[in-house]
Amino acid sequence: MTNQDVYIATDTYRTMLDELEHIARTFDPTSPHDLRTQLIQAVGEEGGIWPDSCLSNPNHNEKKAA
Repeated sequence: MTNQDVYIATDTYRTMLDELEHIARTFDPTSPHDLRTQLIQAVGEEGGIWPDSCLSNPNHNEKKAA
């Protein structure tokens, strides 16, 4: 696995960080809402960042042979 830098719009980035901060500051461990799920939702829905396993073609990043 290689890490790639991903650049998103600054407004989107800030909105995602605001949501993550809100989750961190207000999380209640007794709540039925799982912390991991809330974080995944914030990164995905606010930041538009999803793992490639969410794609229908898991090999989308592989280069085609020339």
